Amino acid sequence: MPANSSSSGQLANKPAVQTRQNVAIEMLTPNADLDFDLVDASPPSVAGQQAGEKRLVEVRIVFTKIGDIDTVHECFEASVYLEVRWREPALDKAVTTVDTSSLWHPDLYVDNCIGDLKHQKEVEVIRVESGDTFVQEKHSVRGKFHEQMELSHFPFDTQDLTVTVCSNLPNSAIDLHEMSERPCRVLTNTFMDAQEWHLHTHVDATKALIHSDSHIGPRKRSALRFTTRATRKSVFYMVNIWLVSFILCALAMCAFCLDQKKLSSRLKLSFTLLLTTITYKFVVNNSIPRIAYLTLLDKAILYNLLFLVLLIVWHSTTGQYDSRKIEKFAIVAFTAVYFLGVMVLGITVLCGACRRRWAINDKDRQHEIRLLNYASAKGSLQKDTGTSHRQGT
Repeated sequence: MPANSSSSGQLANKPAVQTRQNVAIEMLTPNADLDFDLVDASPPSVAGQQAGEKRLVEVRIVFTKIGDIDTVHECFEASVYLEVRWREPALDKAVTTVDTSSLWHPDLYVDNCIGDLKHQKEVEVIRVESGDTFVQEKHSVRGKFHEQMELSHFPFDTQDLTVTVCSNLPNSAIDLHEMSERPCRVLTNTFMDAQEWHLHTHVDATKALIHSDSHIGPRKRSALRFTTRATRKSVFYMVNIWLVSFILCALAMCAFCLDQKKLSSRLKLSFTLLLTTITYKFVVNNSIPRIAYLTLLDKAILYNLLFLVLLIVWHSTTGQYDSRKIEKFAIVAFTAVYFLGVMVLGITVLCGACRRRWAINDKDRQHEIRLLNYASAKGSLQKDTGTSHRQGT
């Protein structure tokens, strides 16, 4: 069975090694010897490196399960599967055993984890037909990850969900790349927050440099950020917050039905609706983190508040005018101004949040095509392999 690692963001310190045919994993001490079987496989895309050169390490991720997305505390829960593979020339001539104390290791860890991670690891040694040998680690990681939420388009926002894989080695010693021949994946059928979010299927891999301080001075560490995305389902917020606020503003127009001379009645109705709208504003504040900028929903509610304030100012001065024509003009003017503001907010949503959603949906389609091409190529390879075996027998 897979061996458990220490419960932290660290993925590995010393490699635990497993043959592809065997199931049990032996956690090796620095002076232990490694027994392994040589496995034929299709050549990975990693080119061989000479000793002392910058090592090329390929990484692949599968988001096996994504749990709660907490925008207030800016984090999300997830279970991920990581494959890490690199060329190991020291094993090219090995037949059965090798001293593991001299083996190179990428020393990877998850940079944006929160608290301890539940971690299991398996290791395979792969020898391809050309004779090159590769070490491949498989990590199962579960925990909570930090993510800086962008809420300017709330509740039409799309959030990045990122797992950052980083190496403790300096950037001059390691080069992290996304695994080219096997695409990353997101398993959407295990998503636990589907009532509030729509989980996208694509994964973007971005190389980065993380600056850190150590006892020998500042260092640059190589990192790879794997990002999938989730789009908020905005119907709940539009119906329960914005629509209610819109109805309150519409009801405020009923004050014009009262006699102009009954100023106290008009002001009482307007102030009641204003205080109710302010209460809804506090409800929204409890749904999102404390940020230094306004969201789209904030702007919509503040616009409704401003509209109600203007109505109160008008009603407080309307007693000076006796003309019904001025009253009718005020009704038309306030209605036109309000719906003009609603149209401006709608255009902002279309030009900002919706445009980003369309671009992300296009990424989903491209990723699905890539997965289909990979599945088709894998099926053709298995079919050709089966045919060659039958011909050989």
